Amino acid sequence: MNVFVKKTTVLFFLLLLFIPKISEAQDEKFQAIFLYKFIENINWPDVRKNLVVGIVGKSPVQDEFEKILQSRNNSTISVKKITSAEAATCDIVFLPEKQNSMFNTIMENTSRKSILIVTEAPGLTKKGACISFQREKNKLGFAVNKSTLDLRSLRVSSTLLNLSQQI
Repeated sequence: MNVFVKKTTVLFFLLLLFIPKISEAQDEKFQAIFLYKFIENINWPDVRKNLVVGIVGKSPVQDEFEKILQSRNNSTISVKKITSAEAATCDIVFLPEKQNSMFNTIMENTSRKSILIVTEAPGLTKKGACISFQREKNKLGFAVNKSTLDLRSLRVSSTLLNLSQQI
C-alpha cells in the first residue's frame, strides 16, 4: 500500500470520528429552533409579559437558544441554567438527555402547574412530559402529549399538533 493511500485512509477514518459531533451540533441548533417555535405555538392560561426558559444542567442547547433570542432581539424570553428544584420557577423547562435522572423530580415539582416540560430523550411524553424530541429516519422530530398539556392548562396550536407525533 503506498503512502498516499495510507494517509487517505487514515484521514477518512479521522473524519468519520467527527461526523457524529457535527450531527450533534446540528441537532442542538435545531432543538433550540424547535424550542423557540414551541413557545410561539403554546398559550399559557394567564398572559405573561416575560417567559423564563430553564435548562436543567449544562447543555449546548442553551447557547444555541440564546443566539436565537439575540438574533430576534427578543427581550420577553429569558433563559437560565437551573436545577431540578428550580423547575417550578420557570415557564418552560428543557431537560437534556444527560439529566434524565431528574425527570421524576421535575414532574413532581411542577405537577399541574402551567409549565411546559420539553425533554431531549424520546419516549418521555409517555411518562408525562409535554414534548419530547425523537429521531425518525435520521430526522429530528418531536412527540406531543396533548393530555399532559391539557392537565397543565396549556393550549397548543393545531399547527404544532399537526407537525408532531401525538401521544
